[in-house]
Amino acid sequence: MLRDEKGFTLLEIIAAITVLAVGVLTLVQMFSGSINQASQAERYLNGVYLAQQKFSELEIDNFKSDATEGEFENLEGYRWQLEILPYESPLNDEEARIKIQEVSLRVYWKDGIQEKEVQLVSLKTLGETHAAPAPDLQPSSSVNPAKPNVPAAPKIKNLNPSAVSK
Repeated sequence: MLRDEKGFTLLEIIAAITVLAVGVLTLVQMFSGSINQASQAERYLNGVYLAQQKFSELEIDNFKSDATEGEFENLEGYRWQLEILPYESPLNDEEARIKIQEVSLRVYWKDGIQEKEVQLVSLKTLGETHAAPAPDLQPSSSVNPAKPNVPAAPKIKNLNPSAVSK
């Protein structure tokens, strides 16, 4: 073997291919991890969206639903569970027939072998409630609620398009 020959030895080529393979594998793992996290985030957002949608649907009916659990028709693998419990509060008043309840809605889904959940919790009153005006929010004497203080719209002149200079 002549020492004046220029080129790479087999050992140098193997080392370069090894470094290249390690770099490519690292990039592939990073991309697959990102894709996995994006799909987990998508499932979580679906759970939040379904929970908000179901909670609004139940709220419209004043939470008077016969079903306390069920599955979503539009997305498979997601199910919900409703729980309404008494809530201890000094605002509860038997004479005024006011009782506060805690409404809890959970949405469950499978994420691999784990079961994930989203929970929405709110309070609602059971009984009669009456809105009363706040004394601090009374309209001032200078504002007439029948005729609000709205500035008049500006008048627009009729322009002849041919009269406009170009």
